[in-house]
Amino acid sequence: MNRIQFERRAVALASLLFIAQAHTLAQAQQSAPLAVLESVVVTGTAEQPESITKPFSVVGDDELNASGASTLGEALRYQPGISATGFGPNSSRPIVRGQDSDRIKILRNSAATVDVSALSFDHALPVDPFALHQIEILRGPAALAYGGNAVGGVVNLVDQRIARKPVQGLQGEVNLLGGGAADQTAGGFKLDGGLGQGVSLHLDGFKRTTGDLETPTFTDPDGVTGRRVQNSSSRSDGVAIGASIQTGNGYVGVSAERYNNDYGVPKKLDVRIGMESERYALEGEQNFQGEAIQSIKYRLAKTDYQHQEFEDGTPATVFLNDGVDGRIELGLSAFTLAGLNVSTQAGVQFERTDFSAIGDEAFVPNTSTDQTGLFSIFRASTSQANSGVFEFGVRVDQVDVNAASSGLSGLTGPVAGAGVTAGPAINRAFSPTSVSLGYTTPIGNGWSLGGSVSRVERAPSSFELYADGVHVATDAYEKGNPTLEEERGRHFELTSTWAQGASKFNATAFASRYSNYIALIGRTGADSIFDENEDGDADPTTGEVLQVFDFTAVPAEFQGLEIGYQTAYKLGAGQVKPAIQYDLVRGKRTDGGGNLPRISPQRVLASLAYSQQGWTVTPEIIWVDKSKAGEGDTPVDAYQLVNLRAGKAFTWGRTGGEVFANLQNLTNELAFSATTLNTVRGYTPLAGRSALVGVKLAF
Repeated sequence: MNRIQFERRAVALASLLFIAQAHTLAQAQQSAPLAVLESVVVTGTAEQPESITKPFSVVGDDELNASGASTLGEALRYQPGISATGFGPNSSRPIVRGQDSDRIKILRNSAATVDVSALSFDHALPVDPFALHQIEILRGPAALAYGGNAVGGVVNLVDQRIARKPVQGLQGEVNLLGGGAADQTAGGFKLDGGLGQGVSLHLDGFKRTTGDLETPTFTDPDGVTGRRVQNSSSRSDGVAIGASIQTGNGYVGVSAERYNNDYGVPKKLDVRIGMESERYALEGEQNFQGEAIQSIKYRLAKTDYQHQEFEDGTPATVFLNDGVDGRIELGLSAFTLAGLNVSTQAGVQFERTDFSAIGDEAFVPNTSTDQTGLFSIFRASTSQANSGVFEFGVRVDQVDVNAASSGLSGLTGPVAGAGVTAGPAINRAFSPTSVSLGYTTPIGNGWSLGGSVSRVERAPSSFELYADGVHVATDAYEKGNPTLEEERGRHFELTSTWAQGASKFNATAFASRYSNYIALIGRTGADSIFDENEDGDADPTTGEVLQVFDFTAVPAEFQGLEIGYQTAYKLGAGQVKPAIQYDLVRGKRTDGGGNLPRISPQRVLASLAYSQQGWTVTPEIIWVDKSKAGEGDTPVDAYQLVNLRAGKAFTWGRTGGEVFANLQNLTNELAFSATTLNTVRGYTPLAGRSALVGVKLAF
């Protein structure tokens, strides 16, 4: 779809909604007093994060922009419990507590994203941090309301395209960035306007250009020595519009966005990816007084996604993924049972995606996936002040994964290289069920304790079931298993928090045990290598010998710990804010197969911010331990990064803002990521010494 068609559809979508609803909602606004909607977390159970003892964190837009990261994974890489896949600077997806791929639910304003980033490490998410207002991270089984695909956690990308409360006058901001290890130039803007009668409009856009990432001097596995990640440049841009209307008891709105990205794939110097994504969303909430149903929230999104891979400038494989996602949540009136005050939320969520790949790299057949989930969450507490809260949740899903055809080779023997376009259709149906039980209580002096136990099931994804072919970008042969059953895991979590004034402490310990954890594991032995020259199609002068990776169900367990502390105190005319965080996760097979691959090592991040008269200077040290390699993987050395950020806030008439400089890796440490696939890790070290400067203007 071209840009003109996109703009016409976006305008039509907004017009139809407001013609249908403006009159009714405007009347409701005149008859009801205006209420300021609370700022609530839209992930999980929509609770204020301060009111629940759950591993929850929020990253604001200032922090996102100052990082200079163009991908979600890089922007969140050092958040507690978060690492990144790190397939170069342009394709990096979050990993939460060692869980990646289809176990991490990436949401847009609580609605599912539709892309192919979970299919492969080289496939980027179709979103730029410039477009976001904040990112909300809910780790672990507390995200049960979003099903087994959120067992690792939920990463919710929040924008302001649909205003949830009235906008007063014209508001906006402009962000500009330059420099950094990728020599980037980037700019973005956001505009919000209130038209009266509860009507609000939004417009935002961005453009970003980066060069090949500069690194410390390194020698890649091919023996090439240099200071750049070759073929890691990118060009991306996006634009979005939104409109909403608010009344005293809720809001309703629509938005439309278009995103484009052209980026290179490290190691494969002749491969580039051209991505396009269009997304249309409807969102609303209504609250009722004295009714059996106290609130209703609804979200509906349609996404048209495609990306084309080019080899030596020639169009090669095209990936298409179109999807629709809807979600309705009901908040029911509270009632009393056995002396407990009980509140209930219930809802339904449905998703349908249609995936197809056309070309030489179609290593997954055309598939359609339908998922419908019913969920309910119950909370119970006494009427006493500071009462503890019990929480019980259950979700039941029906998942159908239908492949049009498959040429799957023998499951245990050598791969055949037949491709996935031959053979009969394969259809699998799953009914995963997940339940959780938790309790949270304050214990005095600012302390709270909480714990949860859960049993979560996840249906295997289409690529875990049906992949069978050469994946050029990862330089591997990836092979699925159509006989896989639901992944089943039991989880335990214990959390403590403390807050007093500017001081905060949190600690979370967790453990998970799976009877059949689905992992991408490199083969060893006689069947571990696939020779492209033996498939009858490869050019004998260019064919490669590739490692074979299987999606394999193995018994596994995870344990981990996350600790954080921050405080603030006066120092002369200024203020000092020290902070420190530590996280650790261990993942291993329980059948004697050793460690799971690509698990983040233990890490410590310490910072010391000093602010005075609008200036803020923040030195930061990041220490990452040596990794514990899993089967088919290699260990990665420890590293330390020293960073420094300096910023100056200012006002200029009615305009305010900040200018800043972000100095990264001051010691120019050569570092590699243990969570990157080992076939490309040696080609993609982390960024070297660099200086990024930027300015934010807000009005």
